[in-house]
Amino acid sequence: MSRAFLLNQTIGEYRIESFLGAGGMGEVYRAVHQKIGRVAAVKVLTQATQSSGFRERFFNEARIQASLQHPNIATLYDFCEVGGQPCIIMEYVDGETVADRLAAHGPRSLSETAYVFEKVVEAIEHIHRHGIIHRDIKSNNIKISSTGQVKLLDFGIAKGQTSPGLTEVGSVVGTLHYLAPELIRGGVADARGDVWALGVLLYEMATGRVPFHADTIGDLCDQIKRARYTPPAHLNPAVRPEVTKVIARCLRENPSERYASAGELLRDARRMAAAAEPPTPAPRETPGHQPKPSAARPFALVAGGLAAVVVLAVTGVVLLYVLASSGDGPGAGAANAAAPAPVNASRLAGRADAAERTIEIQVFDGRAEVFRDGQRLGTTPYPLKARVGEHVRLTLRRDGYRDEPVDFTVTEKKSYIFTMRK
Repeated sequence: MSRAFLLNQTIGEYRIESFLGAGGMGEVYRAVHQKIGRVAAVKVLTQATQSSGFRERFFNEARIQASLQHPNIATLYDFCEVGGQPCIIMEYVDGETVADRLAAHGPRSLSETAYVFEKVVEAIEHIHRHGIIHRDIKSNNIKISSTGQVKLLDFGIAKGQTSPGLTEVGSVVGTLHYLAPELIRGGVADARGDVWALGVLLYEMATGRVPFHADTIGDLCDQIKRARYTPPAHLNPAVRPEVTKVIARCLRENPSERYASAGELLRDARRMAAAAEPPTPAPRETPGHQPKPSAARPFALVAGGLAAVVVLAVTGVVLLYVLASSGDGPGAGAANAAAPAPVNASRLAGRADAAERTIEIQVFDGRAEVFRDGQRLGTTPYPLKARVGEHVRLTLRRDGYRDEPVDFTVTEKKSYIFTMRK
């Protein structure tokens, strides 16, 4: 299997020790500084994504993370290029993500929920004061170390005041289950969108599942836009009223009715944490141990395998990159994975020898004809053969609607869903 780096290869002052995993943007390795012994995670953008907007987003991630110093944010140590491949060298956090803990153990106790939530809100309040919107707050991007430290990871789609080409009006990216209603409608990303995502996170930790879930993306978007969800106490009777109140205020359909800032939310998060007992340390798994499944998490982490990264544009096409149920993505916590998951050839983002795979082109609310270079290929849902890293340009046509140009780079996502506009 071909990878960007070899074991024992030197990257700056760091020696590669092991391969941690791969995602849509690249690969992640565990490395050690050869002089001081510091362990780090090395995130490399692989060749296939370098001709796309991924490269600029990778640089943007490094710039933003380098500007932040906070105990609950993974620290960036260095940025370099090796053989033309950009590399982020960052703090390595052992342990497991909140998503891992939910999948293994179900809903978290009030003490753990309040503790983790307070630390995450502290991190978000810090970045908001520095003019940065995270835009991808989710359980898979929050790590709890073996010593109980909470770390916010992955600034790959964060928006700062100096993020060139990534801050156009009417454009936002994020993970669909955590997107606020105004963002699904094509609104502008601001701090209130992060507040909404924090509400989704709190609900998820308290109940073991995300508040909005459906069998189809259209139904899911409709639920989010109406801000209708099952009261958390119906799923977990142990959820206290003060937790429910914080969730309810974060998940208001109207952004002006939510917490006005992460700082205001932090005050309630601290009250919630002060009323709870100290959290129990994360249990250490023993070899061969299989955690008992939780009855309260039928849709834990991803509802019906529908975890999705969505790009909405007011003047363009709505494009949804639908992920596999594993929840992998450009960040997806891979930069600090506790143990590497098996990686097969089809997951090697950007390798020249990546196998051809079939992706599906779909549209909301009906069907559309698919054209490439003026030639009709077929009708949606249309199966298209392509390789990871391949650039695809298509046109979608439907009577009574504008022709919609489709322009994207193939990643590991299986489905690409668009909205036709009249």
